[in-house]
Amino acid sequence: MNENENFCKAIEQAVVLPCAKEMQLISDEKCDFSSAYRRRIRRLTKDQDKTPHSLIKTTLQKMIFIIAAVLMIGSITVAAVPPLREWFVGLFTSSNDNNTDVWNVHVDIPADDLTDAFVYCEPTYIPNGFAEQGRTQEETMLIIDYSSNNEFIEYTQSSILTNNQIDTQNRTTEKVSINDNDALLSYDAYTSTIVWTDGRYSYTITGDLCKSDIIKMADSVNST
Repeated sequence: MNENENFCKAIEQAVVLPCAKEMQLISDEKCDFSSAYRRRIRRLTKDQDKTPHSLIKTTLQKMIFIIAAVLMIGSITVAAVPPLREWFVGLFTSSNDNNTDVWNVHVDIPADDLTDAFVYCEPTYIPNGFAEQGRTQEETMLIIDYSSNNEFIEYTQSSILTNNQIDTQNRTTEKVSINDNDALLSYDAYTSTIVWTDGRYSYTITGDLCKSDIIKMADSVNST
């Protein structure tokens, strides 16, 4: 399923179906409004044949028609309309006292719908003294391990559907920007973790490095 179809499915689930359900719940029966209320409605609408319920239904019908017309325009894609894309793809978090859950997509997208080839990206800046010790490269994931004496760093690139949970207990947590993308950074005096997305993949760096080094390392990832 291409990006247009993903967008259409998201609009259908988030807007069209709820509106259609609301229309079904609205009764066609006239309510027993007072005479004064009916006179006021007639003055406002200038249409004695329409009840308030029918006006609501007409508005919902127009809304669904407009949405359907937008979905039929094949040239409109989520990527081509950044404000629309931001409704569904981004950095979303939910926190408690001990950790923060991080995810990137607000609607359900089956993994089979992500048919684009996975393009591997990796950092070009490695903190001084660290060297690559090994990597795991799978169909939709890249993990690179770095070490320096007894210190370690792990870099992960994975599907945008990946959910992450980072430790925030007794740590400083803040939002930062990585290549103009929102990122969540958690750190203390010894270790740091950063999570972000470029709208196509999810990225994580964690290990024994300071705030400035982890941000510099994340910024060096040649993302799409």
